[in-house]
Amino acid sequence: MTVVKSKEVLKNIFGYDSFRGHQQEIIETLLDKKDALVLMPTGGGKSLCYQIPAIVGHGTAIVISPLIALMQDQVQNLRQLGVKAEFYNSSLNKPQSERVKKALLRQELDLLYVAPERLVLDSFISLLSQVPVSLFAIDEAHCVSQWGHDFRPEYLKLSILKERFPDVPRIALTATADEPTKNDIIRQLGLESASKFVSSFDRPNITYQVGLKKEYKKQLLEFIKNFHPNDSGIIYCLSRNKVEQISSWLCELGHDAVPYHAGLPAEERHRNQNRFINEEKVIVVQRLHLEWELISQMFDLLCILICLRV
Repeated sequence: MTVVKSKEVLKNIFGYDSFRGHQQEIIETLLDKKDALVLMPTGGGKSLCYQIPAIVGHGTAIVISPLIALMQDQVQNLRQLGVKAEFYNSSLNKPQSERVKKALLRQELDLLYVAPERLVLDSFISLLSQVPVSLFAIDEAHCVSQWGHDFRPEYLKLSILKERFPDVPRIALTATADEPTKNDIIRQLGLESASKFVSSFDRPNITYQVGLKKEYKKQLLEFIKNFHPNDSGIIYCLSRNKVEQISSWLCELGHDAVPYHAGLPAEERHRNQNRFINEEKVIVVQRLHLEWELISQMFDLLCILICLRV
């Protein structure tokens, strides 16, 4: 019966005719109240693996996410589909926080997105103990590993979930775990008995172009003009200062460009993110992650990565 409901949700809410890869197996594992570890590439449909059980099952699914912007994006998309979802983080003022807590206590939510720092607070654990929780989804699970590129010490405290909620299934998801990181995730979160699902990371729809850096502004303009004149995209830079310079320079040339980095006020970051999601021909200029920065510096390459909405 739950399989039928899952397929109905997949079709009626998310608009897909069939599951991809291990999605159905993962969903059935969670609905059977069992733990799962999922390694799946970005764009492979990880979110559906916990969103569908959250909608089909009884109670509220708690999704642990490290990024406020990612939470807001996911919740906005779910609400547009008619799913009852909220986020609970430091971006909310007190009245907004109280509204979300009341909705949780009234069992009105299918999914609640929280940061790991908020989840492990005694007050929040106490709050969760008052409501039925359908599952815990630990997104970007590589953050729990010191071998991972994005280690967050707060993730180490998530072992409390197994201790305080032993009957609630947990799913840990990541797109970036090598073997040491995967083993660390299993050990840190106590997922030794969890079902493991590893999807293919072959992405024929993604291509990489690498070129020597020479008159990079001219190269950048030619790249946009010749390949993506009417597309939205993301340009990665090595520093916040360079992000500001490039976004301003592109605006002066008539492009609709906005900066995005941790030094911006939260409202401006949120506004720029929403513009990229909802508007056409918006270019986001963003701070590059550490590992790509090291590669670029080592080989003196021009790294321009464009993520397109098509």
